[in-house]
Amino acid sequence: MEEMLILVSPRDRPTGTAPKMQVHRQGLRHRAFSIFIFDPHGRLLLQRRAAGKYHSAGLWTNTCCGHPRPGERTPAAARRRLQEEMGLTCDLLEVTAMLYREQVTDQLIEHEYDHLLIGLSTADPQANPEEAQDWQWLTLEALTQQLLMSPERFTVWLRRIFETFGSDTVGRWAETARQHLGDAEPAPASAWHVPPLHCPAPFRIDDALADTVDDLLLPWVARIGIFDGQLDKIRASGFGRFATLCHTDTDDPDRLLLSAQCIAALFAVDDHYCDDERTGSQPRRVGPRLSVALAALEPVHLTAPFHADLVRALERDPVLVALQAYMKRVEAFATPSQVARVRHEVIAMFVTMTAEAAWRTEGIAPALWEYLAQRQTNSFLPCMSLIDVIGGYELPANVYSHPAVRRVTTLAASATIIANDLFSAPKESLAAIGDFNLPGLMIRALNGSPQDAMARSAAIHDQVMRQYEDAERTLLADADPLLARYLKGVKSWVAGSLEWHRHSGRYRV
Repeated sequence: MEEMLILVSPRDRPTGTAPKMQVHRQGLRHRAFSIFIFDPHGRLLLQRRAAGKYHSAGLWTNTCCGHPRPGERTPAAARRRLQEEMGLTCDLLEVTAMLYREQVTDQLIEHEYDHLLIGLSTADPQANPEEAQDWQWLTLEALTQQLLMSPERFTVWLRRIFETFGSDTVGRWAETARQHLGDAEPAPASAWHVPPLHCPAPFRIDDALADTVDDLLLPWVARIGIFDGQLDKIRASGFGRFATLCHTDTDDPDRLLLSAQCIAALFAVDDHYCDDERTGSQPRRVGPRLSVALAALEPVHLTAPFHADLVRALERDPVLVALQAYMKRVEAFATPSQVARVRHEVIAMFVTMTAEAAWRTEGIAPALWEYLAQRQTNSFLPCMSLIDVIGGYELPANVYSHPAVRRVTTLAASATIIANDLFSAPKESLAAIGDFNLPGLMIRALNGSPQDAMARSAAIHDQVMRQYEDAERTLLADADPLLARYLKGVKSWVAGSLEWHRHSGRYRV
């Protein structure tokens, strides 16, 4: 089906939609965006359009261009297209807009209300060859000179942007990107900067769908009572975005909501029971609290009057209410076997949470090997156990538990939780927040600096990721379609989790 574009007024008010080629043949005014990605030195990332493009093929232009889809917000469309064309994900900031009309071939006209967005990246692109045949980082001085000497080598809209705004203004965009989007650059002032991590690019970035899931999640969070008075913080955490990034084989908001409810309920356990003393965590009470939480995961059959006492306990604690509500949602989508699997992964995580609480109360710093061993289980495995549930199929229990499949799943879980340790290290270095994370233990064990600990932890992450990739590659060689679908779901989960960690408000101090 041909892509539909949004027709707009001269002030960017939507007036309808039309097929892409009709829009360009008739010169219909439509909504578009142009992205300018700079590096910390102020160089602009240019792409050379692929030879197969329907116009301006082989010409050099700005980093990325595109069109929002009907119903899609422009910033979300820009992030999506940047990843699709150039394999990059970074924060974007709109700086201005430009209305222009230019003939690009004898038959095609670009008539765009063009939103101009900027971003900052230290990573080289992984360009999609169907979109860009080449790329380069170029100083603005060199680009300005080339535009003057050889304008025919560049797209008409890039020339128009420089004619309209001037190279000095584009230079100010680079400075704005450096100042306001500088978390993409290793910041000398931050001892806890996360080094680049080896990981596939996210399979999907759809912030409009993420917002829809969050709009469903927040009333549920408010009704349950977890994170009382913190709804703005929960929206900034982006649990809906987490769900849409990790589970890319469905676009059903109701199914994706299950993933968002999972992470909200389990983070409530982590915050209120285990880690954050500002929200009521007491290490000595972790074991007893999690013991009661087992009754929220699976019905406990007591005789009267003990049953009434248990019901009262389950109803007065919002964390337990959240766990019960989440499990009811799991049961609505999953088979009994899948429900049992989900429950098992949560219970196993509770065991390791209890061990970590004992380390804290006894003042014990575990050995690095001991910490990493328990971190495989105290991980995102409970969330990953929903991969096929949310996808709408069932990986049989004997396949899910097969040692080779389990190796892939647990290596993926270990990689994602080590990434979590890296991104949460700044927050967990604060007082009154649990400090059991890999960089913190690295500092204790090796008497090193935060920078060195972050680098060493990132190296471990990358080693685990490569082990995961090797195990996945071996398993895929003989995988049937159902297992191949699950393995693709695992890879999507790993890629989406890292993308979420990079931008989630949960890890901003």
